[in-house]
Amino acid sequence: MPFNLSQIFGGWRKKELKTRKPPDGSPRSSHSRLTLPAGRGSSDASHGPSEVRPSKIEPIRAKSHSELARKLLTSPHISEKATMLGEGRYVFKVADGANKSALKKAVRDRYGVEVRSVNIVAERDKTRRRGQIAGVKSGFKKAVVTLKAGQVISEF
Repeated sequence: MPFNLSQIFGGWRKKELKTRKPPDGSPRSSHSRLTLPAGRGSSDASHGPSEVRPSKIEPIRAKSHSELARKLLTSPHISEKATMLGEGRYVFKVADGANKSALKKAVRDRYGVEVRSVNIVAERDKTRRRGQIAGVKSGFKKAVVTLKAGQVISEF
């Protein structure tokens, strides 16, 4: 057999790139200066290689990385129904042990907005079949967060 099973079933996965250390032994850094050969990129080529610094990109708004928000807010739940809710209402997938008051504090800490109300829906497990094989689609807990008038979360 020319192929083994790992090549057939796992052969199309993207392999991680392994970075090598530079020959001089110094660690690579993403903020190192880039140099171009003389005569390229500068009108004054007699002074040697020109240095080009990467541009600094400033974040639009820094959000808080509180421990409570990291534990409770799993991910935004983006669906057709969630987008139809309207302005100022957002849906998040949350941890199973989350309650309304903790979610209100987590959203306030993470996004810096005032929360008016939180509604929690616990989606139950669903049985799915494919022929004779029965499986379970795991349930999750989601929260519909309503913000005060004029408040917006810019990441959505």
